[in-house]
Amino acid sequence: MLFSSGWLLVAGALVVYLFPSTVPQIGLSQWIVALILALLATDYMRRLLRRRLDGYTGDGLGATQQVSEIAIYVGLAASIPFV
Repeated sequence: MLFSSGWLLVAGALVVYLFPSTVPQIGLSQWIVALILALLATDYMRRLLRRRLDGYTGDGLGATQQVSEIAIYVGLAASIPFV
């Protein structure tokens, strides 16, 4: 699971590299906050699955992906400055 967290960072960097127009609109610091939250969510799910199931299943991996995606959206929404 930790290996997948590294791939999440690579994917985020690839998005910023391929779509540089999103960085000024959203901001690099907001992406960093979102990625950190996604990594924390992934690590939490890894610990939960290991404790509850003594490993992971396909359903657990799917749930981890969904939780990480929600964490990215929450991180982006929370880091937008409100005026």
